[in-house]
Amino acid sequence: MIRLLSARAFKSTSYLVITTALVLLTGCASTPPLATLEPDAKISVLMLPPTVDDDSLRRNFHNKEKNIPPAIFAADRLQLEEKVEDALRQALKNANLPQLNTASVSRSSDPDLIPIGKPLNAAELTVLQKLHPADAYLRIEVTDYGQTPRSWTGAYVGFEVVTTLALAGILYIHPTTRPLAGVYLIQEGVEELSEGYSGLWLINRLSRPVRIEADLVDGKTGVVLWHDSETGMTDWHWKNLWHMDDKIRDSLLQHSTDKAMDDLVKELERK
Repeated sequence: MIRLLSARAFKSTSYLVITTALVLLTGCASTPPLATLEPDAKISVLMLPPTVDDDSLRRNFHNKEKNIPPAIFAADRLQLEEKVEDALRQALKNANLPQLNTASVSRSSDPDLIPIGKPLNAAELTVLQKLHPADAYLRIEVTDYGQTPRSWTGAYVGFEVVTTLALAGILYIHPTTRPLAGVYLIQEGVEELSEGYSGLWLINRLSRPVRIEADLVDGKTGVVLWHDSETGMTDWHWKNLWHMDDKIRDSLLQHSTDKAMDDLVKELERK
């Protein structure tokens, strides 16, 4: 029983540990973003359509209403894109990036033409140059809005599976604890489902995570010069656990959006 309690205590902290690690590791750039461009290079900023799923839009724009027409979700994504564009303009205004002070900001209606984080082939680059002639392209896309990023969820699940099997294996090796291995697997399966759900729910409600992805692409070669992502998370205020109206929710979402964009622009500032 003591062994089981110790295992439970260890697993109960796994979500906090892995979430903290992901926050710290998110957004590490390996090369200076703008160092390879000429000082007078013309940069075009492209706002890609948000890839936020319908469930997130339903939760944050329609209070979980059902049977929302697809056209409404399209309007929601357009509204979200405008919010991110406003956050970008404000972040650039506060930054020291002369190369982006005069950059044009455009919206792309075709996310398949220029997949973010991937180099552009010759055909894609030709089309892009005709639409937005530039020496380089800064592409921006919102992937998660008001909900824990999908990549975090996958990492957490993977971590939980590995640690659960490892601890069950340790119990099975020793004859005296072998009968507990099966019980442990069943017990942990139930607990992890409830703990993981409650942990995600708390982060979604109190922090309203917003993940924004960006890259910088060479306009001549299509090579990705820089690729990064940042997740903005509002600081927790426990009073919001008991009371959350539309005004508070929107304020938290805006703060998380501004924070994610500010962090991305700061990465661009680093030399």
